[in-house]
Amino acid sequence: MNKVDRIRYKEYIKCANECLANRVYPLSIATGTQDGDIYVDGKGCVLFWHYCGFAYISGDVSSDVLEEVYQNFWGSDTERRFLLITDSKFFSDYYSGIDMLRIDKRIEYTHSGILEKQPKLDDGFVIERITSDNIHVIQGRITPSFSWNDSEMFLRNGFGFLARSKEDGSFAAVAFSSAVSPEEVDIGVETAETYRYHGLASYLAYKMCEEIIRQGRRPVWAHAETNTGSQKTALSVGFKPIGINTVIQKK
Repeated sequence: MNKVDRIRYKEYIKCANECLANRVYPLSIATGTQDGDIYVDGKGCVLFWHYCGFAYISGDVSSDVLEEVYQNFWGSDTERRFLLITDSKFFSDYYSGIDMLRIDKRIEYTHSGILEKQPKLDDGFVIERITSDNIHVIQGRITPSFSWNDSEMFLRNGFGFLARSKEDGSFAAVAFSSAVSPEEVDIGVETAETYRYHGLASYLAYKMCEEIIRQGRRPVWAHAETNTGSQKTALSVGFKPIGINTVIQKK
């Protein structure tokens, strides 16, 4: 597959929309909202590889393409991780049994756009919108740096909220736009271990849904099938599961 020049990314918006497993990540690349790479085979197959490592393929996919993907993105060292997310049984069957790869499940959610009762905020915390003045305090794995190449791009094209302890101002939790497209926003959430079990994830996820709906977009959510904590948070703020995708990655 050949890498597409970034000045041509908008030509692949239609193809990004055809990624049935998920559209917000491919569209965030094609629209230039977030960083990522696009590869084509010249026969209508398009691969979108987001900065965070999530990858999606649209179009007619042959076994030759799947073999090339295996050799180029899992069989050799890459600059970042490569997680192929798909709803295709053909993909899953092709890669099953390969010792180097692990195949997991990922639950996808959508939101009705109707906000339910707002979760109560614990009195010990204060909520702030993420800005250039406070983004540096955010810590953890699922934070803006997970899916945004730099803070400047996130602050320009994304948004989010963080919680701090009123007692000492320390970082407690964050919810942010992990991926942004014209119609959807995927939400990422992280709570510092010290401040878990205070309902902060649900409160901040609700704040994100509120802002996304205000913008005229649709909130989306996804998590590994085994992540019961993320599932609980999603359901608590009105998300409904719409499908289960397959995630293929290097062990």
